[in-house]
Amino acid sequence: MSIKPPALFILVIIFFYSCQKAEKVEGKMEGTWDRVVFDHNGSEQWSFTADNKIYIMLTLPNRLTFTGQEIVGDTVCVGNFTTDIVHYTHGALLNKNIFRVPAITVTDLTNFKYSGGNLDYTPYNTVWQVHKLNATVMILTTDVYSGKKGGLEQREFYKQ
Repeated sequence: MSIKPPALFILVIIFFYSCQKAEKVEGKMEGTWDRVVFDHNGSEQWSFTADNKIYIMLTLPNRLTFTGQEIVGDTVCVGNFTTDIVHYTHGALLNKNIFRVPAITVTDLTNFKYSGGNLDYTPYNTVWQVHKLNATVMILTTDVYSGKKGGLEQREFYKQ
């Protein structure tokens, strides 16, 4: 069986459009994203810059730290990020699906105002897989949180 030239051309185009580039992912991520928050009446924003810095801004009104200290104003975590396209395999031996998934690796994230306790966001220093990223929505997940492999941790954002 031979593949006709028009069919081969279409397959090549589909292949090239299906391969995402890390730079393209970074370009889509740039800017400020508001996290959808369900467990408190505050807010959480992640900002990605062109020089690969990440800023996480938190506002948690009427909340206390684990030590009983009142949370005053906002707190900002600062770190770095890199993007990559990773292979993700799902399925049994003969029924495997292989996906090329964008991934964001957050490193050196530090909260200078509240280190330790319930406002220490250093567990965000991990690899986050990008499940959806367009002009208005970003959905990230990780299965390594606080340095431990476990259940799925998810973050959903809307672009400001």
